[in-house]
Amino acid sequence: MGEIRLHGRGGQGTVIAAEMLANAFVLGGKYASVFPSFGVERRGSAVMAFARYGETPIREHTRVYRPDILLMLDQSLTENPTYYEGFRHGGIIIANTKHEENIAGLSLNQKVLATVDATRIAVEETGSAVTNTCMLGAFARGTGLVRLDDLKKAMALYFKGEVLAKNLRVLERGYEELKVTTFTPQLAAPAAQLAAAVELTIAPPKDTNPFPAAWSDVDKKMITVQTGEWRFRRPELHKASCRLCGWCSVYCPAGCMQLGEDGYYHPDLAYCKGCGVCVNECPAQALKMTAEEVI
Repeated sequence: MGEIRLHGRGGQGTVIAAEMLANAFVLGGKYASVFPSFGVERRGSAVMAFARYGETPIREHTRVYRPDILLMLDQSLTENPTYYEGFRHGGIIIANTKHEENIAGLSLNQKVLATVDATRIAVEETGSAVTNTCMLGAFARGTGLVRLDDLKKAMALYFKGEVLAKNLRVLERGYEELKVTTFTPQLAAPAAQLAAAVELTIAPPKDTNPFPAAWSDVDKKMITVQTGEWRFRRPELHKASCRLCGWCSVYCPAGCMQLGEDGYYHPDLAYCKGCGVCVNECPAQALKMTAEEVI
């Protein structure tokens, strides 16, 4: 049995990608299971999904703690070591990034590191940064575990018409534009843990069976998340058009539009997640969304 963990953000289709992947395994004659873990249910927040595949029925239904394969759908997550926690040495990493060297530098002892600029491809083909189908194409080529045709059949269960046609192009480009680098994993696993030990805030219950339960998540510290790291685009103000009405600060769901010393409202980029609500609500159209970097 192989285990896969998918990391993305709310709104990127991470859970649907896991479902389509499981369907593709089944269409290819294997058994598969899949389920999500949403965490805080906010658009843009980190989301995980888990998938297992094998030649025999899947009986295990716990989260995937020791993945053989990591599928990283969001480029902002790829350089954070905590998302690689539990990754099996000698496994495969498929990541949405333009900077593979930053993942290679994390010393994860992977056998295969496959990268593709899925955000650029998704924006070019569909106009949105939903990268799930592109990363499925990358998965097919990077692992060789599922056939591209089976993924196309699985996608037809979720999309129709023009949306399906666009996503099929994204899938194929993810397959074709994937860059694969192979490594020679070390025989001995590194002793150091990727995640630093944390002080417990809530004592987890004692395990009563050999399988870990969702309760083990309570050993994480409670922290204030700087949601600015979720952002791939930001609102930019054009002062000549601004009426100083403050409407953007009223509608900002994160409450991060602040009145600056210049008398204009500006986003606090430590918390602005780039949702674009301020741009949609601005009556003077003085705000527009701009990519964080040139795509």
